[in-house]
Amino acid sequence: MKLKYGMNPYQGKAEIDLKNELELLNGNPSYINFLDALNSWQLVMELEEATGSAAATSFKHVSPSGAAVGAAFLPGELASYNYPSQPETQQSAAYLKARGSDRLASFGDFIAVSETVEEELARLVRSEVSDGIIAPGYSEKALEILKTKKKGGYCVLKINKEYRPAALESRELFGFKLKQERNHLKLSPEMLKNVRTGSQELPDAVVTSLLAGLITLKYTQSNSLSVAVGGHVIGVGAGQQSRILCSDLALTKANKWYQKTRLDYDSLDYAAAEKLTKTAKDLIHDQAREALFGSRPLLAELDGVCLCSDAFFPQTDNIELAHKFGVKYIAAPMGSIRDEEILAKCEAYGISFIELECRLFHH
Repeated sequence: MKLKYGMNPYQGKAEIDLKNELELLNGNPSYINFLDALNSWQLVMELEEATGSAAATSFKHVSPSGAAVGAAFLPGELASYNYPSQPETQQSAAYLKARGSDRLASFGDFIAVSETVEEELARLVRSEVSDGIIAPGYSEKALEILKTKKKGGYCVLKINKEYRPAALESRELFGFKLKQERNHLKLSPEMLKNVRTGSQELPDAVVTSLLAGLITLKYTQSNSLSVAVGGHVIGVGAGQQSRILCSDLALTKANKWYQKTRLDYDSLDYAAAEKLTKTAKDLIHDQAREALFGSRPLLAELDGVCLCSDAFFPQTDNIELAHKFGVKYIAAPMGSIRDEEILAKCEAYGISFIELECRLFHH
């Protein structure tokens, strides 16, 4: 199938072999749309398998802005998402959270949902600025609604939920073909048993959050770190050369997310906005958050905040920063010459450190 264009609009002759497992139901997708779709689908498929809950993610530039399973909302959380009431379905709750992790970053996202899309979610998606969606199916009404988005050009992809690719994958770069065994690692609660500091018993909610954070990293451009709470990835630091910069990005984003749940939305003045779109409201919310809270680490008020890393920490500065933001659980591989210092720092701060046996690089 011919695509709208390649990585950039001037790169023509872009194509994809859809096979029988992937079907384009609407729209005219680009090369990047498919990169987002296929990465995001793997994330939500694995997150649902690991947790047993409907999962959703919001992707931009081949990395997630947020990911979540359907779960309860904090006071003020729905208002921060510009949503008026409690959603009826778990899939809608999961997507509201996934996009709500960083609504400004999710502007023009690609969505993945682990279940058949129902009408409520389709109406929610229609109200947001988004490029496309991938899911294992759509109700008749949901598909009808999505086909009206973007003047009929919204990208809607349907994938066979039972599809599994071959063990060997390849890509071509600058005329050279690279091959490797695809990343078939399945993250599970069993992989979180090696608790090196703190309590050996991890609460179920923490296990779900750690799985959400780690599966998200598996499909995030490395280096990467994620912050998760309540099965919701609320901060992602992606694609940085420095791990402390990844930590700072992820924790700062997570802190901003929580700060927004603390705003008094009834008192906000929207009169200055020329046109009160959802994006205009998002900007007003962020300005109000900055004016009221600045960089205060309010995230420390939440219980069960988890920090996940796709590789080992080279310095204790990452642990110092995690402590500042109230992190109580860290999951990461080890292999640094400062491993013992890192464990000692976690012990001193009352942080449970869960050692992973593998890194989770993704490029």
